[in-house]
Amino acid sequence: MLRFQSTDSSHRTRAAALLSAFLITACAIARPEPEIIQAGEPRPRVEYSDAVARAATRQAAESNVVVRGLGSILMTHGEKTPRVYLLLHGFTDVPTQFQVVGEHLFATGDNVYIPRLPHHGERVGPVRALGRVRAPELAAFGDSSVDIARGLGDSVIVVGLSAGGAISGAIAQAREVRRAVLIAPAIAPGQMADEDAERTLLAITSRLPEYTRKNAPTDTANPEYIQGISSHGLSEVLGLGRRVRDDANKRAPATKDIVFLLNERDATVSEPASVDLAERWHDHGAKVTIYTFPAKAKLPHNVMEVDARGGNVEVAFPVVEALARSVEPSPSVVSVDHLDCTGWRCAARRAFRP
Repeated sequence: MLRFQSTDSSHRTRAAALLSAFLITACAIARPEPEIIQAGEPRPRVEYSDAVARAATRQAAESNVVVRGLGSILMTHGEKTPRVYLLLHGFTDVPTQFQVVGEHLFATGDNVYIPRLPHHGERVGPVRALGRVRAPELAAFGDSSVDIARGLGDSVIVVGLSAGGAISGAIAQAREVRRAVLIAPAIAPGQMADEDAERTLLAITSRLPEYTRKNAPTDTANPEYIQGISSHGLSEVLGLGRRVRDDANKRAPATKDIVFLLNERDATVSEPASVDLAERWHDHGAKVTIYTFPAKAKLPHNVMEVDARGGNVEVAFPVVEALARSVEPSPSVVSVDHLDCTGWRCAARRAFRP
């Protein structure tokens, strides 16, 4: 999840100073953007045993660097199942963010894979480690995670929050999975509607010295686990989101059933950017549905947050589980837009989209 909002005035002052630095150096020349979204190609078949072995190899590699108990999670029934859920956690978080939802999905007979995002949950210099995140690496991580998931289940359902939502978007664009659910995806910063300003900000952020901030440990069961924010890592996540949106303007997504779960109260990531991406995919023929938590739900950006840290699991978790299972959530909890846009208005939107 993204954590760059704070009610502390010193944090707001520091954030304002950082933004001023961005604007002062706006003449910086952007480095070329890497091509990280590619059309899906036929992939070799992955058998169940190979998928389990690949997941185990990841877990073994994590054991030397990740806080104990916070690495990748694999839940299997000992064989390939009709469905497998690939759950992707948010920026600065770890796989346990989705553990409860994953256990509920697993309990009804499906395999579940919750991999750790690159450089997350590390014991030594955890916030500095987030600065090593790179957009192409995140895209490749999503791609390889889908390969593993294909060996675990016949139909792959991908669910991702924030940074995981951006990766889910990259997967939806390039890989054919049964369904992709993007929860508050980090595809553009909040309260920044102008795409040129967004591109400039991302280019500048990548060139400025890194800004990091540590948070006090919030998990009493894992005092080693320290979250924080890295400006370079965050800009790479948003850069991946930017490339997904650009690619969606050029070609149809490989995945044809895509769901967005947004939060009206969320100022951390851009709701208009998510709606724009949804419309681009819809205009290319995908079935796209947008669900939105109302502001009165008072949910944070990280809608998977536990109650003790401002979340509401009784409200959020059932909705996430329902959308993963292709079940319509209660209309009393979320509003819905099926994007059933037809006629001249949609034709005009497609014709004049930049």
